[in-house]
Amino acid sequence: MTTDGQPYLHDKLDVLVDQVGRLTEGLIEIKLLIQQQAAVSQNQSEKIDRLANSVAQQSQSIDRQSQSIDRLASAMEATHRNQSEAVTQLVGIVNKLLKKLPNADKPFLGDRSQLLQILSSGN
Repeated sequence: MTTDGQPYLHDKLDVLVDQVGRLTEGLIEIKLLIQQQAAVSQNQSEKIDRLANSVAQQSQSIDRQSQSIDRLASAMEATHRNQSEAVTQLVGIVNKLLKKLPNADKPFLGDRSQLLQILSSGN
């Protein structure tokens, strides 16, 4: 240090200016990083919103499909009941017709025309 203290003070001032410059550069870098992160966050937020909308649409579609499947299952059950009733009625009719055949307890060995003739005679 010199006797008047000026060069020492000047050196300290240079160091301070240099440190303030570095601090400013660091703060600017931090600011840029924060801006980049904000842009990335905004982009991700928009993508998440689109995904949420897509999931909601898929959920609605699944609900509609589930309702359709329920309706189809109900229709199939009704068809099955109707067919079952029709088969039961046909079995009853066939049994009544078989009782009209001569020797109903034995297998019928005639041809179709003979069978139709017997059935149409009403015996």
